Amino acid sequence: MLNRFSLSGKCALITGGSKGLGKQMAISLAIAGADVLIVSRNSKEGERVAKEITEKTGRKCFFIKCDVRKYNDVKRCVEKAINKLGKIDILITSAGINFRHNAVDFPEEKFRDVIETNLFGTWYFCKQVGKYMIERKYGKIITLGSILSVVSLPERTAYASSKGAVLQLTKTLALEWAKYNINVNCLCPGPFQTPMNEKIFKDKKIKKFFLEKIPLSRLGKVEEIGDIAVFLSSDASSFITGSAIFIDGGWTAI
Repeated sequence: MLNRFSLSGKCALITGGSKGLGKQMAISLAIAGADVLIVSRNSKEGERVAKEITEKTGRKCFFIKCDVRKYNDVKRCVEKAINKLGKIDILITSAGINFRHNAVDFPEEKFRDVIETNLFGTWYFCKQVGKYMIERKYGKIITLGSILSVVSLPERTAYASSKGAVLQLTKTLALEWAKYNINVNCLCPGPFQTPMNEKIFKDKKIKKFFLEKIPLSRLGKVEEIGDIAVFLSSDASSFITGSAIFIDGGWTAI
């Protein structure tokens, strides 16, 4: 049974793979046996993390610089990724950003940046890798939504809008591509202890607010999202598609 969770012989492309949840998912997939390629806008950070993953897991890990907001950049990146890996069995679209502002004061350029990164970046990679997976009639795609795909908080108009759209994009792709043996699912995390959230959770009042929303009364550990990513990338999840998988300590159950 455990062989169905193995990713031996598989190749994965992970956007936003140089830090936070994306980095952990890259590490977890490599530990499970996959060769991985991480995508980021930061060359120095990306090269360092790729080397770190190879040294830690013994698997091949490559890095390609790419701006997920630019379609031609994404197209070039996917072509390079296939050449480096030989194939792409798994795609995880983890690249994402967040800006917080009241709706009436939200700068247009920042709102647009969130939508272009979180939604268009996801769509661009799904579109390009999806073409390749359709030809091979196999693929596992994991998009990164959020608990804010289905609930919301003040000052999150851009982020919640983008993540709600990612969830609907995921469901539609799952319906279109099921006949090609491609599973498309949306992983929806709640608050995790990541470098991006460190500044927020240093504020005791803010941390208390979040913990009171979580029935398990703690933040997520990055390793926990890695485990779910391995499952959704493996043959063990072959009958799951078009689903939103919430890893939020119970937040959305309330």
